[in-house]
Amino acid sequence: MLGRSLTVLGAVSVLGIGAGALLWPRQATRTYGIAKDGRSALAYVRATAARDLVMGAFVLWAALAGDRRAVEAGLGVCALAPLADFLIVAERRGAVPQLALHASGVVGILATLAIVRAGK
Repeated sequence: MLGRSLTVLGAVSVLGIGAGALLWPRQATRTYGIAKDGRSALAYVRATAARDLVMGAFVLWAALAGDRRAVEAGLGVCALAPLADFLIVAERRGAVPQLALHASGVVGILATLAIVRAGK
């Protein structure tokens, strides 16, 4: 099933992003698109990393359990995170590469959701 495969791949990717940001928060600030200096920036990146770990773990669990309704709900809610990231970065800095990264997260999650809902 394509939807399940994409969901698992996406969840594992988000888990990797979250783990990487927890281990190397300074480097993650560049990818995220916020100022890298200061304790508040690092704290924010760590918080988003923890959020990514929780989202990835839930969606992965739902996909491996074969719970389609939970996958759909998880993907729908998880799409809000990169959307919020996009809006935060756009307001703070407007960095085009980082904005594209966050936008692609929204599009990827919603595309996966559409495939899951279509039963593919």
